Formats: sequence, structure tokens, C-alpha cells
Amino acid sequence: MSRMNNRVLLVGSIPGTNAADAMAVCGRDLSEYLDCVPDGETGTRRIWINFLAASTYHGHPLLETINRPTPIDLKHPDEWRTSSETWAPRGYSDHWQFRVKPGADSVRFENLGYANAAKQSYPDFCDLRDAGVLAKDARFMVAIPLIESAIRPFITNQDDFEIMWLAYAQALKREVMDLSDCIPSNDLVVQWDICMEVVAIDGQDQGKAIFPWEPSGDPHERFVESLTLAAACVPRNALMGLHLCYGDLGHRHIIEPRNLAIATGMANCAASVVKRDIDYIHMPVPRDRNDDAYFEPLRDLNVGDTKLYLGLIHTTGGEATSLGLLETAKRHAAGFGVATECGFGRRPAESMPELLRIHRLVADSL
Repeated sequence: MSRMNNRVLLVGSIPGTNAADAMAVCGRDLSEYLDCVPDGETGTRRIWINFLAASTYHGHPLLETINRPTPIDLKHPDEWRTSSETWAPRGYSDHWQFRVKPGADSVRFENLGYANAAKQSYPDFCDLRDAGVLAKDARFMVAIPLIESAIRPFITNQDDFEIMWLAYAQALKREVMDLSDCIPSNDLVVQWDICMEVVAIDGQDQGKAIFPWEPSGDPHERFVESLTLAAACVPRNALMGLHLCYGDLGHRHIIEPRNLAIATGMANCAASVVKRDIDYIHMPVPRDRNDDAYFEPLRDLNVGDTKLYLGLIHTTGGEATSLGLLETAKRHAAGFGVATECGFGRRPAESMPELLRIHRLVADSL
């Protein structure tokens, strides 16, 4: 039986001025529906892997920044862009890129920033749980990009890809160890964010702005290597989940999923190769895919007791969109929970009441 038994998963980022604010907003409306709560990935983490680009890769002594996002118009209406920050891309064609400096055959990252952020927000999580805003048995969730997701969009050639792969893999091990030192394992959930791996295995990535080149080798083998390494770092008493994704920058996918066949195949593979429990797997459901063909691959899902969460909650189209997707999904799967397709920290804070209301409504309709 999965150790994740509740009906709602919060994928990662949440609008909020800080971690305490983001967690409190979700706790007040959803605490009874949640097994775990992320800290909202507020601040520089809200633009997902661009946090790594801006805070870890940019300025590294052995990396050269060869492209960076266009400076942001401070009058832009989107809340997440109305600050003095100049690190956030406007879209997939406006992205960070780096190269390893000539003569460097290795790179080292002292830390990736996720454990440091968790050290700051975990006490707020504990305070909210003690105050009853979060459920007394809730766990603290930390989401970390898997290796290819963390590096491929930022690198332009195979040699640099191999150097960065090793550097990130080594740093990832240290990061999870550091995380485990500051958060008790029975209070921790580690979620691996898996996007570029999904797109590469799907095979529609060629020619996309974010992918001007393609690494050598089998993308499925890279996924297995990366996931087995990452999973081995997570303490047994901690929970571990996989967030399978097609991207969400500017609320747009990198490519459109044809159906859930790729996600189902990756989930089955993960369940067969990982030597520890995978407590949950999250899969995306676009808002316009209220058709049986999209969900039919779930008939082949074989992940044992792992909890499935389907990212079918959307605000576009109101509650009818999400409830329609739910009814179609029910014809192809049972016992699943629900979530949004991706983190929603880039949404305006004023949209939260309606979004959380739809979470409750859909969860109550399971």
C-alpha cells in the first residue's frame, strides 16, 4: 500500500510573498486533502530550472554565460515579472545558455540551493503544522530537477553536456545528503521533477527553440541512469515521488503530449528499475484532452502500490473543464488522486481562491 493516500498533490510552486505565506494559503483550504506540502518555491525558485541558471550556473568560474533572457519590462502585468530581476525568460526562445570554459575538463557545484532553501522554510512548515494550519501528519516536500532537466536546455554541445551531467549528478548526491541532515526522513518527501527526459523520450523535441541540439545515446537509458542514481540518494523512511511533465513556461508545453503512453511507459520503467519505494507518480493532463484516447494508455500502467496523481485540475474553463477530465479519467483508472499539470507559482495570487476551490471540488468527486 502506498504511503501517499490522500486525494490532492501540490506539485511545487505556489504564489506567495514567502514560504510561510504560500504554505498557509494552501493549508487553510486543503490541509485535509494533503499528505505533503511544498514550501511554494517562492522567490527565484518560481521559474523552476531558471533558478539553477541564475544562481548556480551564471557566474560560475568555469562556465561562460553565452545567452541570457532579455531584460524584463518592469511594467509587464504578470506578477512574477514585476520586479527588478532580470533572470526570468519570457519563453522557450528566450533562455539561458552556458558553455564550459576552454581547458576545463570538470566542473563542481558546491550546492544547488534546494537544501539551503529547505533549511529556511522547514521551521515555518513545522510552526504551521503545530498551529493546526497543516495536518498533524503532513510531510514537507522538496522538489529537485532530475539531471537532464537541470542541464540540457542550458548547454549547446555534447562535451559540455557530459561535463555538466557529472557535475550535477555529484552535486545532487550532496544536496540530498544535506537535505536529510536538516529534515528528519520521516518528515520528508523528495519529488524528482522530470521534464526534459519526458520530452526527449517522446521524441518530438527536435528543432524546438529550447533544444537546438540533441545529446548522443538513447534518451531512455539516460533517464534510467539518472533516476536510479537520484533514487538511491533518498533515505528509505522519506517518501519519494516522480513529477512527469511537458513544461509550463508561460503556461505552454514544450511539446504537446499525444497521450499518456510516454508517461505510462516511464512510470512502468521506473517501478521496475528503482530499488526503493516510489510513493507516487504524477502525470499531466492538458485541459483540451477530454477524450478517451488520451487516457487509454493507463490500461498498461503497472506500478504496484505507487499512488497515481493526474494533473487534470485547470482554472481555464472553470470547474466544468476539470470535472469533465475527471469523468473521462475514471473510465481508465481507479484509486488515483488529482493535481494541477505543473506548479502554479507563476499564477497571480488573486487566482488562488478559485484554484483551491476547484481542487476541493474535484477531490470530493473522486
